Amino acid sequence: MLLYSRYRNNAYNGLGRKTIPHLSNGFEGCWLMNEKERILVLGAILRRIDNFSMATLDGRLILQKTVYLLQACGLYLGYHFSWYLYGPYSTELASDGFTLTQLYNSVPKGTFKKKDSEERFATFMARIGSSKKDARWLELLASIHFLTELYPQKERTEIIAIVQKKQHYFPLAECKKAWNYLKEWRLINPED
Repeated sequence: MLLYSRYRNNAYNGLGRKTIPHLSNGFEGCWLMNEKERILVLGAILRRIDNFSMATLDGRLILQKTVYLLQACGLYLGYHFSWYLYGPYSTELASDGFTLTQLYNSVPKGTFKKKDSEERFATFMARIGSSKKDARWLELLASIHFLTELYPQKERTEIIAIVQKKQHYFPLAECKKAWNYLKEWRLINPED
């Protein structure tokens, strides 16, 4: 399965609400996909990552945070995220995930048509590495990234304070480690 990836700029979601800039650029044709096509594309990518499960809360968190971070890397799959109990969350993705459970084993692994998209995916896989099944780490990375995109004027200490207020189980040292990891990955401003 080949996936298309030409970027387009769209800072508003058509409803007058500003969307997160990193997540508003996407695959050519992504906005034209019907629900079944979107689910098949999702399945093709998740088969390559090999961390899909909807059976547990951790599995569902991993799905949400994996797709969020893929989109943050410029591989837009058409999902919009909002801030929720465990960080960024997409209701459409949750629904597609449950539908995908019935089709997953029959979906082939997909590759991107564009070389730069394959390179982004390879970078994503290298960065996510052995943490691809670590719901807690993915939640922290996605949460910090989401908040830096939502509040670009806020400094590191303010972003971390917001994370710790909502997700009190993340200690300061772990938040700083995640911040530095995102900086190295160039998903947040290296000057912060």
